[in-house]
Amino acid sequence: MLSCSIVFSQEYLESQPENPEPGTCYAKCVTPDEFKEEIIKIESVPSYEKLEVVPAVYKTISADVVLKPSSKKYVNVPAVYKTIVDTVWTKESYNKITVNETQFETLEEHVEVLPASESWVAGENDPDCPSIDPNDCRIFHYRKDPALIRDIPVSKVKTPASVRKTKIKGSYKLVKRNVEVKAATTRVEIIPAVTEKVSKRVLVKDETTRAITVPAKHVNVTKKVLVKKGGMTAWRIVPCTIPKRVGIVPIYYASGSAVLTQESKRLIDKHIWSILKADAASIVEIGSHTDSQGGTNSNLKLSERRAKVVVDYLVNKGVSPMRLIAVGYGESKLLNGCDDSKKCSNLKHKENRRTEFKVF
Repeated sequence: MLSCSIVFSQEYLESQPENPEPGTCYAKCVTPDEFKEEIIKIESVPSYEKLEVVPAVYKTISADVVLKPSSKKYVNVPAVYKTIVDTVWTKESYNKITVNETQFETLEEHVEVLPASESWVAGENDPDCPSIDPNDCRIFHYRKDPALIRDIPVSKVKTPASVRKTKIKGSYKLVKRNVEVKAATTRVEIIPAVTEKVSKRVLVKDETTRAITVPAKHVNVTKKVLVKKGGMTAWRIVPCTIPKRVGIVPIYYASGSAVLTQESKRLIDKHIWSILKADAASIVEIGSHTDSQGGTNSNLKLSERRAKVVVDYLVNKGVSPMRLIAVGYGESKLLNGCDDSKKCSNLKHKENRRTEFKVF
């Protein structure tokens, strides 16, 4: 069986059907991949080990339970005293001091008030002096005077000052007072514990686990196996009626992406899939475009991928690929003139990243 799930790329336009008839319209078709169904057994749940709890084992015994533990009580043992008579000084004895003044005595001390001296004293002139100068014939007498001594009264210490101590006795009284013979102490008394005999369960063997092997589960799955790879093989005659544009806003893509959004899938389901289900003779052209960003070749391939992803989506929903014509226009049909010569916003470029639909 031939299908018309085709992409009108540059390669498509360069080739032509052999011996075309005038007035006839053609679509280049590809043979679909051929599959066969096989039933395979899939292990849905692997075998595994399940752990099961083995309960603990107890035994009952009788035991004394301490309701109140034993304790100690401390008893005070008072101190022991005896009475004694003691002397208490009300006024302490002391040493009274008497001062003896210094005693002096008067003595005479010989003081040399003028020392002994010697001198020459000029006397009369020598009458027989031959000199006309009287001083040349003057007579000098050598004189020696004794020292002048005076007696001066002076005082000297006869007896130096001294002190005399006299013991003055104090006064006292006798008092009775208690003296500690034995210091106070404490005595420890043991208060016995309060117990009660009870029965209790004692753990003999703690809880454990044991492993139980659960077998694997399998399900039978029908699997399609590729028998023969399809490919582009022939041209097919298609109606020459002018297709009508579907009343659906184009679906859009992110920059560089060929992924359908959930909103795009909702629009395809509502407007395209519904037509294909309602009219079994209808054929839909899926024309995909890109913006001008990027190279011309890469944009052409991107538009082809965008057209193919819509075809694959509809085929997976049960539409025959023979009713679908996928065309990739690249950047050849820009809606707003946003080519490489202009700087456009992302919003303007987004208008060109679209897929439009026409129904034959």
